[in-house]
Amino acid sequence: MPKFATQDWCKEYCAAINGNEAYAEAASDWEGDFVFVIHPDGPLDKELKMWIGLYHGECTGASMVEEGEYKILEKGEEPSGGSPPPYEAEYLYEANYTDWVKILKKELDPIRALLSGKAKVKGDMAKIMRATKAAQELVRSTTLIETEFY
Repeated sequence: MPKFATQDWCKEYCAAINGNEAYAEAASDWEGDFVFVIHPDGPLDKELKMWIGLYHGECTGASMVEEGEYKILEKGEEPSGGSPPPYEAEYLYEANYTDWVKILKKELDPIRALLSGKAKVKGDMAKIMRATKAAQELVRSTTLIETEFY
């Protein structure tokens, strides 16, 4: 059972996304990678970051990243197409660890977390709001992984 926000968990998450037909359908025209930031809170004593590559309903890769290993693209900026690092992402989604756990356990909807201020996003919010079903399926994909939390 992989521990949340580890390289093994990232690998399992990418496989779960790619096995989720509902996500593939909901995100069939989605283009935009994410960096997920987990702020220390509760039992987590350090900040963790994950890059998730998402393109047309598929996970193209996932990796734990450190500061300096990723770049958040500015609106309208095209990815360089080079090999990572740096990992390039159109979006940064961040929340405290305890809120991430609630999101992963489906106790807190990721869009509601944004609207309530429990999570923040950098990137084209309008595009995210048009993809709420895809966001929900990304979360549902996490429930397919037996996850150990901190």
